[in-house]
Amino acid sequence: MEIKEFKLNDGTYFRYKKIGKGKPILLLHTFRNRLEYSDKLGKLLKKRNTVYSIDLPGFGESPINSQTIYDLNFFTDSIVEFIKNLKINNLTIAGESIGAVLSASVSIKLPKQVKKILMFNPYDYDSYFGEGIQRGNFFAKFILFHISLPIVGPIFSSLENKFILRNVMGGGFNNPCSLTNEYLNLLCTSLKKKGYVYHFRNVLQKFKKNSGIREIYKKVIVPVKLIYGVNDWAYKSERLQTQKLLRLDKYHLIHNCKHFSFLENTEDVFNIICS
Repeated sequence: MEIKEFKLNDGTYFRYKKIGKGKPILLLHTFRNRLEYSDKLGKLLKKRNTVYSIDLPGFGESPINSQTIYDLNFFTDSIVEFIKNLKINNLTIAGESIGAVLSASVSIKLPKQVKKILMFNPYDYDSYFGEGIQRGNFFAKFILFHISLPIVGPIFSSLENKFILRNVMGGGFNNPCSLTNEYLNLLCTSLKKKGYVYHFRNVLQKFKKNSGIREIYKKVIVPVKLIYGVNDWAYKSERLQTQKLLRLDKYHLIHNCKHFSFLENTEDVFNIICS
């Protein structure tokens, strides 16, 4: 299926693709990922759904504007404009990590178009730069700490390579072998993209628990499913707080799962979406 471009207000665009036929569903990826993150899941869903997957602004092969503030509002407004422009109604949104948070923020902007949301491993608990990612393993903690530093942080970020990316992202998989060499090579194509370091650091600086996420959760009125990998980075107290803010009786668990369930636990995610 042809990958298309959706133009944004800052002069850039994000890539998107549409496959399948049926009720529409939008898949939103995690931090440091791209629309291909949802490919395995999309292949299962396309027999019953019209599946939309996108690069979140600045991710993947989508360009970066170094004057743009990549915060929750910008991501939300960009997705809202996409849904409006393509006239998508009766929409389900399934998002993982920051994509889960965005499914909530988009739903309160478009309560008539969004039918329900599924929030997988929401990334909503950082009190400092990359706190959740740093919980993955010692290597991730070491790298993210140095990237967070003023002045020298951009230098450390510019040194990212395949070895560093593999070991940092490996902290989000129950079985690190689930991060294939082929997919890792695809992720590495972003490393030399103009503005990459700015975008990487800007997103993590802006996605913190006090950046308006809690207020958004309180305003969600569409039906919600909240799902965590048993070994996700979120602590139990943080999961319960999110559950409480969303006014849910419970959250669901995926076994043998950490943070990247769309890739590692694709069939489990598919079954939850279909249930």
